[in-house]
Amino acid sequence: MVVAGPRVYFAMARDGLFFPAAGRVHPRFHTPAAAIAAQALWSSVLVLTGTFEQLLIYTGFAVVLFSAIATAALFVLRSRPHDESVPRWGYPVAPALFIVASLAMLVSSVVREPKPSAAGLGIMLAGIPLYFWFHQRSRALRAR
Repeated sequence: MVVAGPRVYFAMARDGLFFPAAGRVHPRFHTPAAAIAAQALWSSVLVLTGTFEQLLIYTGFAVVLFSAIATAALFVLRSRPHDESVPRWGYPVAPALFIVASLAMLVSSVVREPKPSAAGLGIMLAGIPLYFWFHQRSRALRAR
């Protein structure tokens, strides 16, 4: 996630949905240096404010939730016209089982560790207003 996270910030910035600095590439190393620094800063805040178990629950909750959502998107994509040469082995049983198992893990996390699970969910939900703010800002900049 340390490698993938900054690339998400980088792509979001390039789409106008995050701070523009995160979308810049370092001139010498050709890496999203500001995005990497943002990831390091956020990771440091999490490490300094929580226990290992809490961090595992926060991040695990998010990873499982978003993996389930991404897998659910397969059902939407498969409902659209597609290339018949694309293998469909295991579909729809395998993704459905994955989603059910993911939901069971999420429910278990909420039942066993409600406070850290709620905190992780709260952090994710806090991103929704930020998304809309960046989206509005991006649209306003494009309209100029």
